[in-house]
Amino acid sequence: MATSLLSALLPPDLVDSINKHVLHPRAPIQILLRHVLVQAQNLLDTAAPIIEPLFDRLMTAMAENQGLVGVIASLLVLATFLIILNWIRRLLMWWTRLAMRVATWAILFAIAAWVWERGVFESAKDMAIAGGKVAGYLAVIKDVWLEEYNKYEAQQGMAGSGGTKSGARAR
Repeated sequence: MATSLLSALLPPDLVDSINKHVLHPRAPIQILLRHVLVQAQNLLDTAAPIIEPLFDRLMTAMAENQGLVGVIASLLVLATFLIILNWIRRLLMWWTRLAMRVATWAILFAIAAWVWERGVFESAKDMAIAGGKVAGYLAVIKDVWLEEYNKYEAQQGMAGSGGTKSGARAR
């Protein structure tokens, strides 16, 4: 099955090389894999007499304290849920940082291309004009905000004259 999948995806010479050096039973990777599996089986056979009594005691204790098992299972589910949510948060933050970096570099390259195309002095002149327009817009916003703030203060003063002023105690 692996050979047919490889032959469908890869060139024939690469498939032959993989069959010879990776998938063949006498390939070094296969020999190493067999040795690792034999060592793992020996370790499991050695540890089984030690682990089995501990596992039996654990199962007996769990059968006697089923309420505690439910609480522990609930805590494990909660911990797993929080770990997964943390992974999602980290993944979202990584993508957000990547998007912000790409946007920042795109803006810097666009500015550099603009300066290259228009020239330094023309770009500086355009920036001064754009800066003046932005400053004028901010001045209009400041005036509107101050006007609305003064209206609010006047309303508060009128409402306070009939009764107690805000912050003052009634006598």
